[in-house]
Amino acid sequence: MHLATNLRAALLFLLGLTACAAAPGPAAEAPYLLGVHIAETARPADFLEQLDRAAELGARAVRVPVDWAALEPDQKGRLDAAYLNEVRDRFLRAERLGLAAVLLLSQSPAWANGNAEPPYPPKPEHYADFADALVRLVEAVGPERIAAVEVWNEPNSIEFWGYVKPREGTYVLVPLGYAREYAALLNAAYDAMKRRFPELPVLGGSLASADTAYLDAMLAAAARFDHLAVHPYAGPDEREGPHYGRAQYPDQCNEEDPLTPPWCFEQGLRGLRAFLDARGRAETELWITEFGVGSSAEWGDAGSEAEQAKHLRIALGLLNGGLARELRIPVALWYRLRDEGEDRFGLYREDGRLKPAGAAFKELAP
Repeated sequence: MHLATNLRAALLFLLGLTACAAAPGPAAEAPYLLGVHIAETARPADFLEQLDRAAELGARAVRVPVDWAALEPDQKGRLDAAYLNEVRDRFLRAERLGLAAVLLLSQSPAWANGNAEPPYPPKPEHYADFADALVRLVEAVGPERIAAVEVWNEPNSIEFWGYVKPREGTYVLVPLGYAREYAALLNAAYDAMKRRFPELPVLGGSLASADTAYLDAMLAAAARFDHLAVHPYAGPDEREGPHYGRAQYPDQCNEEDPLTPPWCFEQGLRGLRAFLDARGRAETELWITEFGVGSSAEWGDAGSEAEQAKHLRIALGLLNGGLARELRIPVALWYRLRDEGEDRFGLYREDGRLKPAGAAFKELAP
């Protein structure tokens, strides 16, 4: 069997869906693949080196972002051969390292989005072009090297859906009407993938926070997907006290603040699971394709490297302790492997030194 088939068989086993009993040890307690998101890099070899570092930390899965604007920059049908080779090399390296690779395609080219910036979504008349690019990409990489494909990144966030005016009562979430647009894009990709690669899972949502309202709007628009990609980030704690402005811990949720509940880790995941179960989608898994917290002292980050490590320990303690099995979470990917610029979410510092969170990741990786 190829890697993707092996991954799906392993996930079925770990989730208790086979007739065999789970073996004792960490995998039985934490039935999921822990991994990392690796960001796009200017130097192709750098991405490959980061894959090596991820494997050294004990990662078993990786999220590989692919930029549609770089893949098909000038016109429909003309793929950039050099970039395509770089992407293929990423998946080949992940395969050699035994990493289950989630392929994320997002960032539309100017010809597809009305000459806007790449975070803007494509125009509706180009949804089929996005789907075609995804299928051609999977063909080039090889479906046997892909664990799942993820359609767009955080479409419920204004940052990745055209910087529209935020939904009333939120900071960054898009108005719910835009879920219809995303559902149409998702359905175009889903249908194209199932015609060509019916066994390859398609992840929809890629939700920033546990945004059940947006998910409800997606389902109302008849969105088609196999499993739900989620990013259960924790929001800042706005209660007076020493933790004011810092990210809430993964086992916390300030339900008194109406802006907070979507931005919770454990409670957010539980809310998404309950929402799906109530709508007859108990078989839909929650794939955590991003989670984490920054180590900076900025609003909403952990405040220090030591605090970042504490957040990671709590999150992995929850997942390893039974949350992954209970909520049907087969994959959890920390955002991100390495710090870059002002972004301090990494497990490594920008100079390559391991952070306390990285040491905790290696210690607790199931």
